[in-house]
Amino acid sequence: MSWLNVKHAMQLGPWIRVPLMWPEPGLEEVAEAQTPEAWARYFAEAWWEDCATDKPEPGEVDLLANILLMYADRAPAAFPGFEVLLHLPHPRENPLPAYVDLVEIEEGEDRETALRALTHADASYAIEPPIVEEFDSPHLGSGLRVLRYYQDQDEDSNEVHVGLRYAWRYEKGMEAADVLIILADPDAGRILKALDDVDTFARTIRISPDEELDTWQTS
Repeated sequence: MSWLNVKHAMQLGPWIRVPLMWPEPGLEEVAEAQTPEAWARYFAEAWWEDCATDKPEPGEVDLLANILLMYADRAPAAFPGFEVLLHLPHPRENPLPAYVDLVEIEEGEDRETALRALTHADASYAIEPPIVEEFDSPHLGSGLRVLRYYQDQDEDSNEVHVGLRYAWRYEKGMEAADVLIILADPDAGRILKALDDVDTFARTIRISPDEELDTWQTS
């Protein structure tokens, strides 16, 4: 059997992984993996320490810690079971969550149909035709990237959101699953500004064999 490996995405500068359990399994001795509060404080301090262009004003480290804590508490609930990584190129920006998971293939569903459905490539609710492009990954092969604009489902809101999805079909031996990445934001500029970073992130996702799992948990 194999597992979804997001380890290499964590090595990219603007990305922070949100643990899905506390303390995080395999990291019981790591202080910042014990509670969401410890995790948020650790990364707020680290992001400001690593910021080459600015120094925090009074209260800004606390502000970022509180924002990260909010995402640690709320982001995993948006897509339960998905890995969650936050795009945060500067500590004064709002985090942009990316969700990644394996999706079980429905019996008899061909690759093209499945990937278009997962990425909402034919979404009737979009306010203009989605932008559908082939997207190649060195680890997952050829997939789809779909950018779409859609109106908030709240009937009292006219807010336009931007959705970005990637999908591939992974097949090796007897194993098969679809890989899905989901991002969405009400700020089109936030998504478009992050697009190059998200593309790079998407190309790091891979499926790894079980024998590498201990390395993932201990490194």
